[in-house]
This record gives sequence, structure tokens and C-alpha cells, in this order.
Amino acid sequence: MRRPTVPRLGVGATLLTALATTLVLGACTGPAATPGPASPSATTATATGRGTPASTTTSAERAPLVVETVFDFTSLDPRVLVERSGLLVADAAYETLTTLDPEDPTTVLPGLAEWTMSPERNWLTLRLRPDATFSDGTRVTSDDVVFTLARARGLGGTAAQLLGPVGFTKVDDRTLTVITPGPNFALPAVLANPAFGILNADVVKQHGGAVGDGDTAGTWLSWNSAGSGPYVVAEADAGRSITLQPNPHWSGPSPVFTEIVVRNAPPAQQVRDIESGAADVVLDLPPDHADAMKLRPTVSSVAITSQTSPALAFLLLNDDQTVNRWTGNPDFVAAVRLGLDLEAVTRRAGPGAVPALGLVPRGLPGAFEPPVPAATTPPTPTGRATGTAAPSPTSAPASVATSAPTSVPTSVPTSAATPTPSGTAAPIPTATPTTPRARDLAAARAALARSGYRGEPIRLSYASDRPLNGLDLRVVAAAIRDQLRPVGIRVVLAPAPMAKALSDYEKGLDVMGLWAWTPEYAEPEAALAFAPGGHLAHRARWVRGVSSAMDALTAATRTSYGDERPGAFARWQLQMEQFGPFVPLFQPAAHLAHGERVTAVPRTSIGSVDLAGIR
Repeated sequence: MRRPTVPRLGVGATLLTALATTLVLGACTGPAATPGPASPSATTATATGRGTPASTTTSAERAPLVVETVFDFTSLDPRVLVERSGLLVADAAYETLTTLDPEDPTTVLPGLAEWTMSPERNWLTLRLRPDATFSDGTRVTSDDVVFTLARARGLGGTAAQLLGPVGFTKVDDRTLTVITPGPNFALPAVLANPAFGILNADVVKQHGGAVGDGDTAGTWLSWNSAGSGPYVVAEADAGRSITLQPNPHWSGPSPVFTEIVVRNAPPAQQVRDIESGAADVVLDLPPDHADAMKLRPTVSSVAITSQTSPALAFLLLNDDQTVNRWTGNPDFVAAVRLGLDLEAVTRRAGPGAVPALGLVPRGLPGAFEPPVPAATTPPTPTGRATGTAAPSPTSAPASVATSAPTSVPTSVPTSAATPTPSGTAAPIPTATPTTPRARDLAAARAALARSGYRGEPIRLSYASDRPLNGLDLRVVAAAIRDQLRPVGIRVVLAPAPMAKALSDYEKGLDVMGLWAWTPEYAEPEAALAFAPGGHLAHRARWVRGVSSAMDALTAATRTSYGDERPGAFARWQLQMEQFGPFVPLFQPAAHLAHGERVTAVPRTSIGSVDLAGIR
């Protein structure tokens, strides 16, 4: 999960470095590398110095580092971690086989293992580092890797869906192969996901670990760790705080802080605590406080950084008419889509948020990107932007101009027609969007009339106690309700505590839901989770077989390669925009603040923070 070199000073880029609109107040952003085109030949990644302690980063005896965030997880078991605050701890306690370069998340680097991928992209050979050691002093072996992957697959859930139908075979104590039924270009990036943090198999088995339904280790792993990362979970007060201490057998750069306390705190408390010095780092600064705090002399010692988040906020409309007869009606869905003003919704999300142009978040290969302003100042040779003025929250950063090999073309080839879900051929649009879809009230009302809807209440569900990067979701929910009222749609807000809201969402019980998703890996294939049968589509009850044409388009997109890839993902997104049960809304800003005890808070490629790299 961590790149195999000494962490850089300064605040690193988030998962989508190419997209990050950075409004830096008291910190700087590291350089972003430009990804090159994929090569059809075999790819080999070799470790470069991981495991060599850095003489300049010895631990210092000091008071515990206090980091505050909103706890949005119920377990520290890596295989179930999809939430940011849980990933924060997992990144510190576990290592993955591969890792993503924080400065160019489309580049996969060695983690616990060097890796070689076949030219056919259907098998991966992994060779473990000889110095890789768990926190109890035992070596990491192929048996631990096979157990971790088999357990994740056997217990199902999001981790199993990400892994897919793969096989893994031990070659020797340090070598194993991972095989897929067909080409899987994203496999190295998938294995960098914290869900595949490698477990100490012997320790986990002692606490009930097994492959399949017999596993009972989840309870122990909820508040303990069994990994090889730079920290171990020393103490946990469920729902309140987690204390981390250095792994005595960690062979990488020594963490500066010998104790880190991660505390659960609502955004308002985080503001008070960073101002008073009760917290050293806060991760959920509300958008309306970021600029205000900068202007107050009493908090001049607090540094604030704001970056566009990789998270994609979206609206779900349940496709199952037994859940709701209207949200499963294509004309009703069209009325919702046409009736929303995405730019106005994005403004409600606060400074730094950017409107979504499609289901692939900005910055990933295959994403729809706004044009680069003509006056944009090109980056310096070191990658740092010249000048001090912050870019417009909705403009593309200068680094986008350097990513032509992976960007979507402004036009999509029209040599073939794309089948619609009804089976008929529809021409592919000649241009991809570079601005948010315009609101069209007349068309929205016409679509609503065709649906037959007569004013029945439509429940809009969201988590009342889980802010999105400090943003209170009721602000966005209210904007959606108010915008759909002139269309003729009666939206009733239905907030619920996170435990209840998440349970209904995962069971596919939301009629209309307001949620956010962060790509599990830095490849556009991650967005195919929205396609019929994907783990996000499951929550809208949009299953495979409902549209054979959409299924075929998804399969063709998944296996697209090289120069075909941007156009394939463009076609897929345009068809999802027309026929899917999701409305992408915006990508919020992430506002982070740290006090004077801290000089650098590196971000990770998963949209979180590298606790071990804090200086």
C-alpha cells in the first residue's frame, strides 16, 4: 500500500493526482508523473530499496500524534474495509502485494512482492520480498498470501467481487501465481487495494480464521491487527479511538511518531480541536470552515489543504419495480436526470467540489475531462505549479494537459452503432461531454408525464451521521428535493443513522439513495461496478440479464485494450447515462488541517492519509 521509498515531505496527491484541483493554504503538492500507454509485452515490476531503513527518519520520543476523523467502519478486518477511516488504519497496519504510486496512481509498483504479468494479461507471477516480516517476527510466505486471498474470496462481499474468478497457486515459500480466466489488465492495481492486506495466516487461524463459512476470525480482526505494516493496533476502544504503535519488526523507514491515536469525532468537534491544539491532524474539515479558518488570526498556526476528492457522489434510483414502481420506470428516471441542475448541486457541496461528467471519476483513464483553459500555466520541470493563485474549483488542472495518452478523445468513433437495452441500434454520440449536462425542465416534465407518475412520495435515503469529507449530506439531499419539485416529483427526505442506512443500501432497499463511491483501484474498470450485476448495481437491483445489450457492451469495455480503451469507456458511460439507474453528481473537496507539531501529511493513492509518513 505504500510506495517502496522514503515518503516525500509535503502533502502528496490523492488517488487522482491528474484531477486534483489543489487549493493549498500552508502546504505544497508533490509532482505528478505522466502515465504512459500500456504495453502489450510482458511487464515486470522490481522492488527498489524497500526495506532499507532511512537514517534520516529515526523515531522521536514525543507525545502521541492525535488524528481525528469520522469513524465510518465497524471492523478493521481488511477484507471488509471500504471506508476511508478504516483504510487509514489498514494502510498503517498491513501491506499489500502491489502498491500504487501516490503521485501517479495509474502506475503500479511493488509492495510486498515484485511482479511479472504475462503478455496475455491472464496470469501474474509474484515474488515476495525476502525481508517481509509480520509484527510477531515471522516471515511473510506464499502460504500467508494464498490464505489471505482465499479467505477474501471465500467470505464473499466486495473484496470477493473485486478479486473475481481468479486462481492462486503456491510455487515455493516466496513465489506464487495468480491466474484469471481471461485478460485482466487491472489485476496488479486490484491487488493494491487494502482489502487484500496480507494477513499472518497462523495468527488469524488461531483466532478462528478459515477459508469459507467456517471463519470466525472477523470478531478478533475487528479491533486487532495481524499484518506487516509499520504500525500495529495496540489498543482499540470500539467506536471511539484506536491506538497505534510501531511494528518492532518493521524494516522500512522508521515512523516519526511512536504512538498515534486515531479518534472518532464529528466535523464540528474537529474544528474546535484543531483550533485549540487538542488534535494534530483533522481529516473532515467542513467546506464552510476551510476558508473561514484561514482568515482568522487565532488559527494562523493551522495549515489547511483542500483537494478534489476521488470520491464520486451519486444518486441511485432502484430499478426493481417491486421496491418502487416509479424509480424502475425509465421515463421517471429520465425526468430526474433532466430535472437536476448539476452545477447548482455542486455549489451546495462547497468550495473545491467539481461536477461529475460521467461515472468514471475525473483523472482516471477513460474519464470525461473539461477542456484545459488556454491561460493555464504549464507545470515546472519539478511538477510544482508556478505562481500562488489557486485554480478555479471547476477548472481542470494544468497536469491534465500532459495526460493525453490516457484521456478520452473529444469525439467518439461513429463507425458502429451501440445496441440499446431494448436491442435496437442507437448511434453513438459524436462528442463526449466536457461540461455538466444542462437542466431541461420542459423535457423533464414531458418525461414525467410519459411515466404516468401522479405525485406519490419518493423517499430519498442517506446517512444522517456520516458526512462526506466533512460535507453534511442533508445539504445536498435538500437541494435535490428542491430541484425536483418544479418537475413535479415529490421527494421526501429519509435520513437514517449510518448502520440502518448502510444496511438498507446494501440490501437494495433504497427507493432513491444519495451515496458516494471511491474507486477501489486507479483503473477505469473500477467504475464497471455500476454496470448490471456489479456490486454497486446490485444495490440498485440492476442485475445481469435485464439488458443483454448492456451486458455485452460492459464485457467489450472490460476487455478493451490500448487505443481502443478510451473510446470503449466513453461509449459505456454514454449508454449508462441514457439507460442506467444512477445519476453521477459531483466529486467533493477533501479539506485537511494540521497544527504546528506537524509539517507534512502525505496522502495515499486510496484517498486517505499515510499515517506512517506524517512528519
